Amino acid sequence: MPFSAPAREPLILIVDDQAANIQLLGHMLSDAGYDVMPANSGEQALARAQARRPDLVLMDMMMPGMDGFELCRRLKADPNLLEVPAIFLTAATDREFLVRAFELGAVDYITKPFVVEELLARVRTHVNLKRATEHLRLMVRERDDVTAIVAHDLKNPISNIRFAAQMLRRPTIDAGRHAGLVDDIVSCCDEAIEFIQRFLQRRAAIERVRTLESAVVDLGQLADRAIARQQAAAEARGVRLLRGGAPLAAQGDPAALRNVLQNLIANAIRYAPTGSCIDVQLDADRPGYARVFVMDRGPGIPAAERTKLFQRFARITHAGTDADESLSTGLGLAIARDDIEQMGGYLWFEPRAGGGSVFAFELPLAAAAH
Repeated sequence: MPFSAPAREPLILIVDDQAANIQLLGHMLSDAGYDVMPANSGEQALARAQARRPDLVLMDMMMPGMDGFELCRRLKADPNLLEVPAIFLTAATDREFLVRAFELGAVDYITKPFVVEELLARVRTHVNLKRATEHLRLMVRERDDVTAIVAHDLKNPISNIRFAAQMLRRPTIDAGRHAGLVDDIVSCCDEAIEFIQRFLQRRAAIERVRTLESAVVDLGQLADRAIARQQAAAEARGVRLLRGGAPLAAQGDPAALRNVLQNLIANAIRYAPTGSCIDVQLDADRPGYARVFVMDRGPGIPAAERTKLFQRFARITHAGTDADESLSTGLGLAIARDDIEQMGGYLWFEPRAGGGSVFAFELPLAAAAH
């Protein structure tokens, strides 16, 4: 099931140098269902807003020390507080004061003495507008995530089809290998169609794009199938794929794990030198966890580039390699780590002794294995 944070009441920061005003507004807003955070000065309000971001600031215009104008300017200068709506409470009706308030970023003002129903209506309106804006921003980010995930998850089967087709064009290929490559192409097409169907089903419900299952996964079988899928690409690069380790069963999402492992193997093939071996090893050296290692003899990851490894759209600079960078989206490792962590595991990189790279992940052992 997808995880979601519990809903909370909107938090209103009340700023006034008069304790009686804070008490009156606090009771009024609390009775209306809001969470209230009081501050008796501009300095205190700024510190509290930075510690706990409010949904709206209701501030007095005239205060000793840091007045409402300066507080509003400081709030709007903070990137984390820029979008928080600010409403001025003021006895002043001078046009110059009000123009200045709006120029500094205030969204509204309420004159004293205020009518309770009017104040609550304005607070409710601006809190709802803020939350609607945040919801729209979240929808845009989720749409971008959808695009990124679709592009990445379809890349692997399409790349495998491409490599298999390139192998079929070789005039020296024998009949048995020819039939195997045709089977690979059909299988990869089925895999792509399966992903599209699963994606459409998930989008039919309003949920997080990556809602993963929890099932028992035979990691040995998973590794063998991933190696078989990448065999044509390995042959095209003149690289051998080897698997070792005892049979292991982990708890995770089979489809997501397949994509993670194929991505790690595909990356290793892309950078492995001709004639080298890529080792896929399974072990359970850490109690309670199954581990999968993909180890190559490529150029490795420069120390200065390692901080970018799991960032979205970040591309690593590899010197002295003929790897086809057109196949890289800059998303694979970031998505892989997110998926592994959602399954309760961890994915990491380490330099390989003697040269090359090791990308590995661990997952909780299946219940039966415990």
